[in-house]
Amino acid sequence: MKTNRASKLQIILMMSFAFALLLIGAVLATSSYAADDDANAAAIELGKARFGEKCGGFCHGAGGKGGRAPCLICGKFKHGESDDAIARNIADGIAGTPMGSFGDKLNKEEIQGIVAFLRDKQKAKAAEGQ
Repeated sequence: MKTNRASKLQIILMMSFAFALLLIGAVLATSSYAADDDANAAAIELGKARFGEKCGGFCHGAGGKGGRAPCLICGKFKHGESDDAIARNIADGIAGTPMGSFGDKLNKEEIQGIVAFLRDKQKAKAAEGQ
């Protein structure tokens, strides 16, 4: 009889412990996503500012919609689709095109911010169905 009660108590304790771990995991995951969202929002804002200073008014138009140079929010890139390729093109320029290098004018964080800004604009454009 005592063994049966002890077994039930152990099961209840183990289930309570497992539930607590799941709850803690959910809270940590939620706060991690919030931190990621905050970091991404900061990167987008930095990218928006640097894009406006270095790219928007000169070649790629306001918000990356195109101008003398291609649209950067249309999602079609001749010289690489990945974030790394876009960052490399910003840093190193594209040979045989008017796209100059900005690696000496922008740091890595600023370049990544521009990529985040462009990706954000692409998502917004897609959501609008344009």
